[in-house]
Amino acid sequence: MSAITQWTQEQTALISSTIAPGCTPDELKLFAYACQRTGLDPFSKQIYAIKRGGKLTIQAGIDGLRSIAERSGELDGSATFWIGDAEGSQWADVWLGNKPPAAAKTIIYRKGCSHSFVGVARFQDYNAGQGLWSKMPSAMLAKCSEALALRKAFPADMSGVYTVDEMEQAETVTATVTSTPAPALAPAAPAGDAKIFAAGKAAIAKCGTLDELEVVTKRLEARQNDLSAEQYQELLQMAVTKEDAMEAMEAKQEADPFADD
Repeated sequence: MSAITQWTQEQTALISSTIAPGCTPDELKLFAYACQRTGLDPFSKQIYAIKRGGKLTIQAGIDGLRSIAERSGELDGSATFWIGDAEGSQWADVWLGNKPPAAAKTIIYRKGCSHSFVGVARFQDYNAGQGLWSKMPSAMLAKCSEALALRKAFPADMSGVYTVDEMEQAETVTATVTSTPAPALAPAAPAGDAKIFAAGKAAIAKCGTLDELEVVTKRLEARQNDLSAEQYQELLQMAVTKEDAMEAMEAKQEADPFADD
């Protein structure tokens, strides 16, 4: 496996401050186990640990889950379908509707299995209402259904690992990886600097390239002590979502160089 299973003290500190902010030592161990189990490398931004409501969620991109399945040697193909909400709608292998589909269904085939593995994602459950969910809803929904199906097909390798696309609508996702409960009477967290938080959000939103986003992320890391844990996690998630959107756009442009004409 390519993932680092034993981190040095310096690497652990780096992961704790950038890739897995706010995680306890036990949660970092859990994250390290997930890296080992999946073979994904956190230093290559293949896998992340995000705290939501005091709970740890381990996230990866859909390409990460695909690579895990492909590496197993047991993936035997897949198929994705979409359906609208109109009465009498049927599953289609290409979505051509002007409105977002009501749901997407992905079927994963695994060698040696007598049955397929199906994941169905409803638009109303996963729609984040912004970013690529507004521009490419059918593609985003397809990735969510594929992630669901892949976890069913390869539970030993992907159990507890969710994609960034699935977690954009965090309020609807209840299956998270948890560690020990937080103390009942925890001290109040510092409020954080509202101006730095607002400036960070604006800077991330203005980024037009991955290099610019990397520079902004490093600047935010340097000002982490001026932000609350919640503010820093929100900025980190915003940066991750922005990066995912940029990579998706680059992939689209490579596939069709005249896409923006």
